[in-house]
Amino acid sequence: MKKIATILSVALVAVACNRDNDPVAAAPVDAKSAGVVHYNPSDLPGSVQNLNESFSISAKAAGSQLNYTYRGYAKPVDNDATPFNSDDLSAAAIFAVDDVVFVCWHTNGNAGSPLNNTNAYGGSIAAYKLSGIGQYTFMDRVDFPEHDFFKMSAHKNTSTGNIEVFVAGQRNPDNSGYLLANHAGATVTRIDYDYINDEFWEPSFEELPLPGVAATDIIALAQHYFVLTGNGEGTNNGGIFEVNRSLDYVLKADQGNVEDGIALATDPSNLSTFSGDLYVLDRAGATYRVQKATGVTSGATSTTFSALSSHSDNTAGGSAISPINYERGDLAFAKGRWSAIGLTDSLILAVGSNGIFEAGSGAGGITAAVNNGACTGIAYDAGLGVMYYSAGEGGMWVLAMGEYAGNAGPLVSLYDNIGRFVPPSSVGGVAGPIPFNVKDISVYQTRHIALASGDGGVYFLQRDKN
Repeated sequence: MKKIATILSVALVAVACNRDNDPVAAAPVDAKSAGVVHYNPSDLPGSVQNLNESFSISAKAAGSQLNYTYRGYAKPVDNDATPFNSDDLSAAAIFAVDDVVFVCWHTNGNAGSPLNNTNAYGGSIAAYKLSGIGQYTFMDRVDFPEHDFFKMSAHKNTSTGNIEVFVAGQRNPDNSGYLLANHAGATVTRIDYDYINDEFWEPSFEELPLPGVAATDIIALAQHYFVLTGNGEGTNNGGIFEVNRSLDYVLKADQGNVEDGIALATDPSNLSTFSGDLYVLDRAGATYRVQKATGVTSGATSTTFSALSSHSDNTAGGSAISPINYERGDLAFAKGRWSAIGLTDSLILAVGSNGIFEAGSGAGGITAAVNNGACTGIAYDAGLGVMYYSAGEGGMWVLAMGEYAGNAGPLVSLYDNIGRFVPPSSVGGVAGPIPFNVKDISVYQTRHIALASGDGGVYFLQRDKN
């Protein structure tokens, strides 16, 4: 379970929204003061092991078999020759840009409430490259001994030759020196990856503290980034913040409409370079809700966040959802960029031990879909029409969504289990399976998949053409 620092009381405060009223006072934000440690392939040999093991899953209809091949495995970031001096780190999130796959790691926490976690901070960002057909190579890594990282995003800047990597998480407030009111650890951090020379560039390090305990998700929209915060307890501690890519300051903030921020999503059918619709999953106690901000644009000059409006919740006869007892949830559209309105156009929630739900609309609109065990992450494969459902220690299920179900015939229905990923029989000559605790999924370049498997490391797969 992710570590979230203890906070005793929270008062909603306004966030500075311009350079004249900077939200950070005398804050050290350079790489050296943040304790960043930079490694490269020669320092950490054997970080990726090539695999070539295939498996198949099949639904209840002819012609619906799916074939996958494990192509690589990245072992967990360990405490040998690292500044952490603690347990090995856990793969928390994955984000792919072209042929480079970025993974953020953090220290594992203790069982029980995240507010009672006493583990030391420890975060890392690693880059792996699809360097040939089915071949992955470890490229570079930077460690952050004062941070924990939970979610990430990235943007390729062709004018600079860098991929700008952003991570949402928290930094030890006792060490950071940040003086922002109501700051209890939440941060958004950026470091650039030089994709020409395949290395992280330490001088690019930037960081912005935010009110709250932890930044729980980050997403790009309209040339800026939107960061969500929460405390994992369903209490009034969260907010949503719009920041620029330089992380100079907070452009807009809303701390009145978000209680405990869980996840963000954009509607892929209404998305452009300069505008789009943003959806927010949060909760107040056991009440889950999806809010939306429509028509978000990069040209807006207002310093207050666009008002969030209600999309749906689980009140007024909706499905009862017990509080999340796992460390995260997720929010994703199960549709492609040009999908027609229909069954493939569902907004899906992952809500921990309760499985996945449909967002629906209105009060009571959040309704149960399927529960295959604790769901901590979901990803939609638009090319295939299936949903990948990460079930923690239960591995990963593949669910039929509208498009796949429609093409597979009358025996396959929406949300049917097509099958479940089977971990490799061995990794590096060690008989398996090793821990297969899937936390996050990335589908990239149509048929490639990367799985963040917590303390089990990272798996790289390739799906056969169908």
